[in-house]
Order: sequence, then C-alpha cells, then structure tokens
Amino acid sequence: LAAAVLPAPVASSVSEATIDSSGNVITNDDTIDKTIRQNEELSTHVTNQSPFRSDIYWDDGEYGTLISTLDPEESASLNTYLGHQFFVTRHGVKEGLFVDEKRLVFKVGQRDQQFYIPKNAAPSTKLCQDRFSVCKDYSKNGGCQSSPGWMIVHCCESCDEALNASELIDPKKRCSKENLNTPEPVWKAGDLNKLFESWATNETLKDEFGLEVVSSPEPEKYQATWEKASEGAPWVVVFNNFLTDSEVADLIRGGEIEGFERSTDQGNINEVGEMEKVVSKTRTSSNAWCMHSCERLPGVRSATKKIEEVTGIPYVNYESFQ
Repeated sequence: LAAAVLPAPVASSVSEATIDSSGNVITNDDTIDKTIRQNEELSTHVTNQSPFRSDIYWDDGEYGTLISTLDPEESASLNTYLGHQFFVTRHGVKEGLFVDEKRLVFKVGQRDQQFYIPKNAAPSTKLCQDRFSVCKDYSKNGGCQSSPGWMIVHCCESCDEALNASELIDPKKRCSKENLNTPEPVWKAGDLNKLFESWATNETLKDEFGLEVVSSPEPEKYQATWEKASEGAPWVVVFNNFLTDSEVADLIRGGEIEGFERSTDQGNINEVGEMEKVVSKTRTSSNAWCMHSCERLPGVRSATKKIEEVTGIPYVNYESFQ
C-alpha cells in the first residue's frame, strides 16, 4: 500500500515515541538517510506485539488514512516514502496507542525499517487529548461549536476552553439529551399508524412508486395482498419502484467512494464511550456508511429528499445511509 505525499508535520502537544527493533523507546528519532531520494518508494515493516487489534494510519495532516489492520502477532509491509509518518490506534476507534504515555508513531527515514507495536502499548490514561494534527485549526475555525460531540472526543484539548471538554469527555455527562442537543421526536403516539393509513389510501404513491399493502390491521379495507393477512396484523408496505436507476447507481458509487469494509459487531466500550469494532464470526457481509462525498452525490440527495417527503421526517432525524 502506498501513501501519498506527506504535508508539513504539525506540532503536537503530546509527546511521541518510536520503537526500535529491540523494543526500546526512541523519543527523538532524527535518523534520516540522506541518500534516499524523495520519490524513492520504500518498504517498511510493522509487527504487532501488543494484545490489541491495531489500525495503522498514515498521517495525512488531517484524520489519517487507514493503511493496515493488524491482529496480535501479525505483521505487514507498507510501501511508503521518506518523511512519511504513521500512527497507531485500537481497531475501529481513533483511540491512539501509547508507550510510557508517549503516542506511538512510526517515522520513515531509512530503507527497510522495522517497526514494532510493543507488548506494553496501551491507550493513554489521559482522556482529554487532541487525536489529530488538525484539531487546533478546526477549533479556531468554529469546529467546537459546529460539531461539539465529535470535537470533544477527538479534539478534547483544543475545545476545552470553549466547551469544558475535559469534563464532557465523560460519556455519562456528554451523552445526556441536553448536551447532545437531541431533536424533538417527529412522531407522537399513534402517528405511525396514521402514516401507514395515509400511504395505503394515497393513489399517487401507488401510481408513482408502486406502493403495495402486503399486510395491515384491516387487510380487507386496505386490500392487503398477502393471503394470510388477518385482522390485527401489523403493517407491511412495499414501495416497488421507489428509487430510480440513477439513485441506485449513486448509492452504490457512494459506498465504493467511502470504502466497503467487512461488517463488524460491537465490542467493549472505552472510557470515552466509543464502542470497539470486533470482527464478526457470523456476519460475512461488507458495508459502508454514506457520509461526506457520498452524501453529496446527486442521486443520494434526490433519494434523501424523496424519503423526507414521503415519511415527513426531516433529514436531521436520520442516521446516515448504510
């Protein structure tokens, strides 16, 4: 896997450490081989000796780009370039791994370097930290106010003054309804049944989207198509032609842009409230979340608008498409 050109490094308030082939902590590794050209592709090897399933990220100057995931005792070779830097997190969360309270990073300065995630690598005991080099810039540009939940967890230091992030990093305090600014429920008791009734009697939906009532509490009244539908049965409604071909194509394309990954189960919850991703023994599918670039695709936008109009639920109440 080859990383792209590394931007100028941004200073971090957290001490960093590199581990040499003997497992020793190197706090100031300035050993750069001057004979290596900037465009020379280098091979770097990483071995995970820690008890954690670990993600290796190339430090792209923003959130990092995932390069490899290593199980305990697993190794990988990375194609990279002089001056590139990598950081390590627990799998599925951006919780960095530390050695003696120094953030674990790999700085490429030589040919055929061997790096290790040592046995004593672990999350820091200090919860309020900046995980990314962009945190300070984001906080200066209003990120603490526009995305407080995300910034408290990932850019805690930079948002401490604005949000009291060092206190709200505790999920019991941060995840209250008040602090989450949770929108009011769209529906009240009985509204869901009213929505299905309105669909079942809407001739426009039947003509435009091929709406079919499969089952309902009153199957004869609403012409349910399932022969076994009985009085008091639940609502089951199918929109046979809801999405256009272009909307389907953009949803698939958006998943490809965001990157399909093996489906996971939820594991342990860490101290800041993040759930660990665990490789499922039963789920063998791959999935992607439609966010960022995916959400901006024309077909995704039109599908979203259509769902809003048919359900009467605003987008702010949605979870991202999966």
